[in-house]
Amino acid sequence: MVAANFDTMANLRTSLIRKALSYAIFAADADAAAVTAPFDEDGVLQELPAGYLPVGYTDGDGVTFSGDLSMSDVESGQSASPTRSDVETDTQTAEWIPQETNAASICLFENLPLDQFPTLGSATWTWSRPATPPTLYRRLVFIARDLNKSTGNPIYIVRHMPSALRADRDDEQWVRTEAITRQVTYQAYIDELLGTDSRTWIDGPGWRDLAPLSNEVQSIAITGGPSGGTYTLTYGGQTTAGIAYNATSTQVRTALTALSSIGTGNVTCSGGPHPGSAITVTFTGALAGTDVEEMTASGTGLTGGTSPDVTVTTVTPGGA
Repeated sequence: MVAANFDTMANLRTSLIRKALSYAIFAADADAAAVTAPFDEDGVLQELPAGYLPVGYTDGDGVTFSGDLSMSDVESGQSASPTRSDVETDTQTAEWIPQETNAASICLFENLPLDQFPTLGSATWTWSRPATPPTLYRRLVFIARDLNKSTGNPIYIVRHMPSALRADRDDEQWVRTEAITRQVTYQAYIDELLGTDSRTWIDGPGWRDLAPLSNEVQSIAITGGPSGGTYTLTYGGQTTAGIAYNATSTQVRTALTALSSIGTGNVTCSGGPHPGSAITVTFTGALAGTDVEEMTASGTGLTGGTSPDVTVTTVTPGGA
């Protein structure tokens, strides 16, 4: 077996430690459209469908997503641990404490339709508790925003509960020293059309920035069918020793790594051998993910054939 490099195996990346630097909660009645594509193909956050109202400020504890997992175990006399376990239920809830007195916070707390109130400040807001508590399913959306620390671009985490029901509410407190709060807990249920009780997306410009940059790939091709001689490659102001007209990919790599402008471990070569097949050079190591300069070639040392020559073309630009 190959000896392990622990640092490589561990792959510890601080760039993948996420925080909800800011977040928002939105609620809609069950007749609003479900969220199915919060990002476009370029990772740009999209507007929510009509009918979603913002909950606004919450207290410092933010949103807590909790789960309740129950198992069914089979115990056997010959085993100290269960010999079989099956999941019975796995439910998810979201809990938060709104600080704003707005339509969303009131309706979610009092279990009222979200269109209960007219425009803020345009008329009196009034509501009464129904004699029989209604069963009102909601659509909930939670959006957290973080930043890519290297680029400063935003990263978004979007969680959608397409069918959620009020499972609990806490006391409503009126006190001089604190905001009036209306703490609620909503449980997620399976939406028949979407087939899930919760769907989560992570995307945004900062997320796309985490994608590894492409390595530059250049191709060396010989034309004219030479039967002898050599050619040279130049990179970073340095020129290789003569490379045989029928060189293998290994021989081309040896010639390139001998240049101090490239060095050992910074290119790989495949394909060939010349002159019938092109040889592909991939820039790796210290040159990985970089838009390097294109090598130049000279075929003046090639002999035989018909006007033999060598060309270099960039197949994949680096750094994209």
